[in-house]
Amino acid sequence: MKDIITQMKDTSELMLDLAFSTILFEEEYFAEEVLELEKKMTELCFKAREVVMLASKGIKEVESLSAVLQIIQAAEKVSNAAVDIATIELRDIGLPKAFFKTMHLIEETITSLVVPENSAGIGKSLDYVEKETGMQIITLKRDGQWLIKPDGRITLKAGDKLIAKGPFEALSNFEVFMLGKHVMVPSISELMEPESQRKIREMLVEMMNLSQLAVDLAYSSTIFYNREIAEEVSKVEENMDRMQEAVEHEILLFAKVTDNVKLLRGLLRLAWALETITDASVEMASIVQSGVALHPIFISAMEESDEVIGKVEVKPGSKLDGLTVTECGLQSDMGIQIVTIRKARTGKWEYHPKGDTKIEAGDVLILKGRKEAIDSLTSLTAMESAPNEPGQV
Repeated sequence: MKDIITQMKDTSELMLDLAFSTILFEEEYFAEEVLELEKKMTELCFKAREVVMLASKGIKEVESLSAVLQIIQAAEKVSNAAVDIATIELRDIGLPKAFFKTMHLIEETITSLVVPENSAGIGKSLDYVEKETGMQIITLKRDGQWLIKPDGRITLKAGDKLIAKGPFEALSNFEVFMLGKHVMVPSISELMEPESQRKIREMLVEMMNLSQLAVDLAYSSTIFYNREIAEEVSKVEENMDRMQEAVEHEILLFAKVTDNVKLLRGLLRLAWALETITDASVEMASIVQSGVALHPIFISAMEESDEVIGKVEVKPGSKLDGLTVTECGLQSDMGIQIVTIRKARTGKWEYHPKGDTKIEAGDVLILKGRKEAIDSLTSLTAMESAPNEPGQV
């Protein structure tokens, strides 16, 4: 069952990445791939439920496995929402053109480029590029064929088209390494969009950020069985509900000045799908809030995922103490995204902290990244300060 749960998490997250790529880059292929992955997800969900029912042997185990079933259901809802987002492009429902130029405003950046003849990346493996730049290549197009979740040992060639994701701080590293220069992102003033449309776009971009944050926090709350983080998911959901109401209001106002029904449908569908993702995250986190113990097999499955969640507490005098998020290099050098920080001074969580946020002793960091990167950070800090407790930096 562990392998099935791991595949479900990875598949639902990949579907979400591809769905966002679909609307940001107007690539119908990604939408079609999302629909194919939906079939895989349906099969995985069926197998997972079947295994859970067969594995239940006693009352205690029934309770812990029922919690796993709830997480399975939540992951399925996330994947269904990804399908709804992807079909905006596939069914030609439509979104404002300016929306496709705002991928740099999303906390976990998604970018696309074609490898030029003089790229430093030519001949380098995808694993090497990720290690050097902090950006993960999630799809690669070569000879007219897209490779989804390409093997890290594949070496790059001129003309390869890449879709990569990672922390915004790592984007310039990736572009300089691959292109020899940092591509300037368009300013808001360059988008030349009506005021009413701008407000809707900004709300939807923020909702995209909130939906990704909710999923990350939900998995974090279950992995660490942390009620405080689970409560933060509920707060994110409350914020999302307010934004959902506000964006619906703005879309209805926008309807007065446009007769483009396709565009209105696209905006509404995206908003509803993003709220669905957040609602599913709350369902996942509610397990922790209810106090139901999770079956150990779930935690084991999360440790085998493509992207894992880590937690560290900053120790006085450690290598992170006193550095800013940018200076510490976790995001730009290791591709480790700082999902949130609980500040020791205030006891409050800061979501997707900015680059100038200072990391201080006693702060707790929730991190997301490749297992190898998280393990590397853990082993590095363990070697630097042997007296520390596990998970302290």
